[in-house]
Amino acid sequence: MKEIFWNSIAEYNAATWAWQAAFMAVAAVLTLVLWFKPKKWAKTGMKIYMIAVSLWIAFVYYMKFGASREYSNVMTIFWCLMAAAWLYDLLTRFSTFGKSGKYRPWGIIMLVLPLAYPAVSMLRGLEFPEITTPMLPSAVALYMLGMLMAFNEKINFFAFILILHWAVIAMSKIGIFNIPEDAILAAACIPSMVIFYLQMLNSCPQGLRPSTKTVKILIFSVAAVLAGCMFIA
Repeated sequence: MKEIFWNSIAEYNAATWAWQAAFMAVAAVLTLVLWFKPKKWAKTGMKIYMIAVSLWIAFVYYMKFGASREYSNVMTIFWCLMAAAWLYDLLTRFSTFGKSGKYRPWGIIMLVLPLAYPAVSMLRGLEFPEITTPMLPSAVALYMLGMLMAFNEKINFFAFILILHWAVIAMSKIGIFNIPEDAILAAACIPSMVIFYLQMLNSCPQGLRPSTKTVKILIFSVAAVLAGCMFIA
């Protein structure tokens, strides 16, 4: 099972490295425009990019190159749901990608972290094409999370919930497939989850939820459980 997993990654990288580079270049341009001189076309373009990259993971990574793996069809459906989350956002114009300074430093770190995937692989002694890249599912999810954190004036919580679910899946893969790189996403999701849910807590009227103390205990308890699962994995 582990051999099938890494062989499929090697085949994917060898066959699509130019496409991967193109996706990364588009992401870099859109991110920089949104960061330094936000434009309406860039905000729309970023949502279209999120849809496209989600469908790429679903149909190219999982359906084509990951077809030999178990549960690849389920993973395809998951990333189609991710694409649907961003399509809904595109049609409703829900997320603004507006700059908010509160968590932007953390967002910058997370936007850069996908580049650590190949670096960690090479430090482990792996060579191209059998390495993790920024265009693997967990790295893509991490980039999306970084965008939500860096531009968090009004965010797509549907996509955020899916990213959290993916982080849990990634934690289970760390030991099974010997891919410690996925710990990067898992570790990044834990503080992000705490930040966003505390933000939601503060914006929700007291009468529509349990006491603030109770909800905070629940949030930190869930974060502690996830952190413990990551450590065990």
